[in-house]
Amino acid sequence: MNWGRGNFTRSVAFRWIVSYAVILCIPVILSVIIYGQTRDIVKYEIERASGAMLQQVRYIVDGELLQTESLAAQLAIRPDVRALLASSKEENAYNVYKMKQELSKLLSTNDFIRGIYLYSSPLHSVLSSETYLRERLFYEIKHQTADFAYKDWLDLMNRPQSGEYVLLPVEHQGKIVSTPSYIRSLSLQSADQPEGTLLIPLNVDKMMTMLGNIDWVEKGQVFIMDTKDQILFRNGEGQAIEPASYREWSSRGTGTFTGTFEGVESIITIESSDTTGWKYVSVFPTDVFWERAAAIRTMNLLGLLLCFVIGGAVIYYFARKNYDPVKQLVSVFSRNPSKGTGKDLDEYTFIRQSVLETIRERDDMSDRHTKQLRVLQDYYLGRLLKGQADRSVPLAELAKTHNLAWTSDRFAVLLFYIDSDEGGTKDLALSQFIVSNIVADSIGDRLTIHFTDMDGMLAAVVNVDPVCAEQWKDELEDRLAQAYEFITARYKLRFTTVGSELQTGLDGIHQAFLQALEAQEYRLVLGEGMLIWYGDIKQSEGSYFFTVNDQMVLINLLKADEYEKAKATLDNVIQQAFQRDMSHEIARCVLLDVATTLIKTIPGEEQAGIAWDEWRPLRRLLSSSTKLEFQQELEGIFDRVCGVLRSKPNVQTSAGIGEKVIAFVQEHYSDKNLSVSMIGDQFRLSPQYVSRLFREQTGQVGLHDYISQVRVEAAKALLLEGGGIEETAAKVGFASSHAFIRVFKKYEGITPGRFKTIQ
Repeated sequence: MNWGRGNFTRSVAFRWIVSYAVILCIPVILSVIIYGQTRDIVKYEIERASGAMLQQVRYIVDGELLQTESLAAQLAIRPDVRALLASSKEENAYNVYKMKQELSKLLSTNDFIRGIYLYSSPLHSVLSSETYLRERLFYEIKHQTADFAYKDWLDLMNRPQSGEYVLLPVEHQGKIVSTPSYIRSLSLQSADQPEGTLLIPLNVDKMMTMLGNIDWVEKGQVFIMDTKDQILFRNGEGQAIEPASYREWSSRGTGTFTGTFEGVESIITIESSDTTGWKYVSVFPTDVFWERAAAIRTMNLLGLLLCFVIGGAVIYYFARKNYDPVKQLVSVFSRNPSKGTGKDLDEYTFIRQSVLETIRERDDMSDRHTKQLRVLQDYYLGRLLKGQADRSVPLAELAKTHNLAWTSDRFAVLLFYIDSDEGGTKDLALSQFIVSNIVADSIGDRLTIHFTDMDGMLAAVVNVDPVCAEQWKDELEDRLAQAYEFITARYKLRFTTVGSELQTGLDGIHQAFLQALEAQEYRLVLGEGMLIWYGDIKQSEGSYFFTVNDQMVLINLLKADEYEKAKATLDNVIQQAFQRDMSHEIARCVLLDVATTLIKTIPGEEQAGIAWDEWRPLRRLLSSSTKLEFQQELEGIFDRVCGVLRSKPNVQTSAGIGEKVIAFVQEHYSDKNLSVSMIGDQFRLSPQYVSRLFREQTGQVGLHDYISQVRVEAAKALLLEGGGIEETAAKVGFASSHAFIRVFKKYEGITPGRFKTIQ
């Protein structure tokens, strides 16, 4: 493409120059904004730093004050202190000596207090860790000043004190210093008549040292005020006289604000203690902090200057350097006449359109090739499964031609029988697509598998590497179980898989397919939702095991009221019929024969009306598709036959049993173990007897059917509340969702999912 001067404004080079110029303006704008926000940032940092510093002082002082008050509380209840207050002058010497030792120990462990004084009103004396003096002498030595008379001190000592801080003149190193002191009355009987007073002066030097360690304290002042707005501590020498601005501090509450102190604009921070109510005040001139803002301003101006100088050079360099590759790409695509001249396009748009057109052509060719290859693969796999493939061509060459990643000549065939739950897809092609893709993803990292459609049935050819020949079945079963769980939960699809044994060569694929077809005949007997291997169901040499003699034994046991033994015989036959090495045709014949034998035991006059018209046993058995359904139907027939055969006992002996059974079923229908046998055990009756009594007394259907009806009614209520199929089945006592769907459809005529849709 030839870009002249007139087209320069459409060129990407012009855009880059404009873009770089805009980028250069960004730091300039940011610098202005930053400088404009500097004052707010510095002010915020000032307030935060001042508040944090003052909070640190408050935490330390409050902690020490709590320890002081705790020490005073302990002394108030100590037996030796109370003994000292209650002792007379004659017995006082020993108590004084012991107490002085204890006060010395307490004073040595706490450097926040200067002394501990115990004033005894009855003895008119004061005890400390150093001496024991009369009250007058103690006052003259420790507290005497012109403004604080002996009468004032004595009145303070004898007045009831609940525990507060007062500012007292206290002698320290030969000087009288106003010292905050904690004072508390000591009473033996009544709080109105204290026998003594505890006075604990605080260590002013310790507080001064702590205030002196605060950052910037040498450039400002820190005050600690009590609840009466008296200044108890301040940094520096001497005590400040309360200015008029202190009253303003009290009215402002806590927080940080700007004000004038001693004619200087200052940052004032006030913190209030939740423990003592004291106020902590810091006052610092604002000039201390604004010095840093001036440095930031200087740095911003220097940064702007550097941006203009360096940015201009960088714009020119990169605009020229970056345009050279674009120019070369434009010249490459311009050589193809099919791309057009692109006179009205900029370089990027021209390149983009050219690349997209090339990619589109490549993708179209790839899609056509993939679809054609898939059709060829399906056709070839179908001929292999049917045994119609060309055997003269080597296996490796065939695999390469049809893009089949086979690594060995060992093959197995899987057949998938797909069914959908209520709410799942009904489209066969979509169902096969879902199952094949998810199973391929689950198995593909360990085994090579290719799917194809065989007359509406999903088939898969599995190529097994010799390395995995020993454990390929175990790995396949684990991966199929994971895929089944995911597909059932996500897509509401169920499938049964049948598999062949491992075969060798191309002829082996057809043999494996025949084995899988033979194995699928056992799908209805062994159940759905499982993996059936041809090797596991291979028929044995067994014969028809339910003989005429066995029939006679079962009939005699029933007629002799040996119902327990008859039930054991029935269970044994069922167990033997469903052995994996038993032919499913023989199993069906045996079970039908057992059902016929049971019905033969019913008296002739009752057979037609009850056994054939009412029960419909053969129709129910023939409609069964799994081992569990066969077993349930046979047990139901057995219970009905036993109920007919039993001689009717005196109903009065079991009067009301029907109502009790109804109540028991209503209470325990959610129990998966609820059955006729369980109810019989509950009422200490045989299952057959309790079932017959239930029908006679309630006029209901059989007890087994009643349990199922109660569960179905409860399930309908849960479904109307929005419950899912799996969740509802578990709550109403069904062992699986499949059994729930079957029973629900049996009594309601529709599936649970359809019931929810209609309602």
